[in-house]
Amino acid sequence: MKPTQAKSSIGSQNYQWALTLIHYFSLHGVTQAVISPGSRSTPLALACEQHPNITTWLQIDERSAAFFALGLAQERHQPTLLICTSGSAVANWLPAVVEANHADSPLILLSADRPAQLHHCGANQTIEQTGIFSSHVRASIQLSPVNQNSLESNYLPLVAAQAYHQSLSPKPGPVHINIPFQEPLLPQNSDSEQLNHSIRQITQTIIPQITIQKNMHHETFSTDKKLLSNEDLGRLLKIINSGNGLIVCGRLNTHEQEQFTQLLPLLADKLNCPVFVDPLSRQRFGTQPKEHFLFNYDHFLKSFATHRQAFEQPKWLIYFGQFPVSKSLFMYLQDLEAYHIFISSYGDSHDPIHKADEQFHLLPYELCQQLVTQPIPACSEQWHSFWQKQEQQAEQQITQALTALPNNAFFEGQIINSLLKYIPDNSILFSGNSMAIRDFDTFITHVSAAQKCLHFFANRGTSGIDGNISSFLGLLASQKGYGVALLGDLTFYHDMNGLLICQELAKQGYRASIIIINNNGGGIFNYLPQKQLNEFDKLWKTQINLDFQHSAKLYGLHYHRIEHLDNLDTTLQNAFYAPEIQLIEIIVNQEISVECHQ
Repeated sequence: MKPTQAKSSIGSQNYQWALTLIHYFSLHGVTQAVISPGSRSTPLALACEQHPNITTWLQIDERSAAFFALGLAQERHQPTLLICTSGSAVANWLPAVVEANHADSPLILLSADRPAQLHHCGANQTIEQTGIFSSHVRASIQLSPVNQNSLESNYLPLVAAQAYHQSLSPKPGPVHINIPFQEPLLPQNSDSEQLNHSIRQITQTIIPQITIQKNMHHETFSTDKKLLSNEDLGRLLKIINSGNGLIVCGRLNTHEQEQFTQLLPLLADKLNCPVFVDPLSRQRFGTQPKEHFLFNYDHFLKSFATHRQAFEQPKWLIYFGQFPVSKSLFMYLQDLEAYHIFISSYGDSHDPIHKADEQFHLLPYELCQQLVTQPIPACSEQWHSFWQKQEQQAEQQITQALTALPNNAFFEGQIINSLLKYIPDNSILFSGNSMAIRDFDTFITHVSAAQKCLHFFANRGTSGIDGNISSFLGLLASQKGYGVALLGDLTFYHDMNGLLICQELAKQGYRASIIIINNNGGGIFNYLPQKQLNEFDKLWKTQINLDFQHSAKLYGLHYHRIEHLDNLDTTLQNAFYAPEIQLIEIIVNQEISVECHQ
């Protein structure tokens, strides 16, 4: 074979290799790919764009791209492909990979790499990419170099099946595939017309061939419903029979939500048992019965430390999902000498208070379904009434506090109240971390959530303030509904690059509002012991003094500014029903905000 023919063969094999891999992912059900442009990843990017069943999204900044892919994956519970070139580009995925790991969100990371002979010799844009994500991925796969033998074997379909299923089972999360490509990256043709003809020809040849073979390589995995053994069920029923108890429901992913929203009220009613529902459980919104659900525990449990005698001790607690946001609830649960039962969907621990007496590994609905069919005595009416009284008093106090503020007061509680009043039904509601998620936890009441069906999200896997804009926009892109994000100014600042994709989303008809609470640094450290230090202003106040209308202009967003409470309702109502993507900056005085919270 002549040298020129050899080079042409390498370029053609690169594209065939990439297209074959992408097509096998498509056969498993993958439909979305997020690409950051680069040279070495050319075969992968082109394969996704040419594939008829893959929707491609372009995001130049790899960090934002990874969080956007995370958002796409969360609601669908289907892995998203994420593609970048070699070198530091891959390292920029790390924050989102860590979040996906802890949030149980499936991603398939396809990093292009230079061939082995360019490693450890000073070649440009070359780093050690194999294993770069360490324990943060479910699997790390190093592909062999592109060659004709592998193309003609079962190698790529088995890799695709392995990666796909490891991203979903036994515990959803990211899977990394590192792929070395030798230059030339594409077929070598004398002109652009010939090159494009070659690409079309390869695409039209490979996809029909692989479709015929798909049933030969599709692995099957058991989907049998899990049940407690008779022994475990008997032990659990004995514990529940011992007296009054509580249910705690934290963050649940889309997979864990299945059937749970319908079954949890039935279980709570059967047990006559109060349920602490974290906003990320998504149990606060929707039309399901909520008689036994407690929203305002963060408020009324603050008095527990000084009024312990007023709180009768439960005999048992059942925990679903990740541990809740509320610090007051954390302190209360940590102090209890009850029997603590944790339900873990994927076999991992969500017990930061280290109180677990029992852990059962099954999905939330599976336990509920099993328990509601059992003869279980209900908790006492006195027990139920006590918690309902705490809930009602707390809601009254919160409502009165919001209406009794001085005229010049304007703070986050009022913003959340108005947001929930006007947000369209069935919207995505995304919360930033730091103060935003805590304010949602405190100020979502039964009244404000009444009959609202909202899909509530936040990046609470590791609770970072990076990538929040991109995660929200990925969630928005995963469905055609409306979306609202409430972010602090620091959170917004951390991911302004993520706004670049807004123009493409708006062009496709997506509508959303991104609300920035600009309190000049958030002030969360004002509530912590650091506030007493002489160095507080320099090291913790985090005042960034930015005016975000310039960001709106830079990224072509419709901009609104709210500085007074009088303008809040009208502006939100108009923005939520306006076309395209809105940026709403709400100016809040940090000192007044801290005073109002306290």
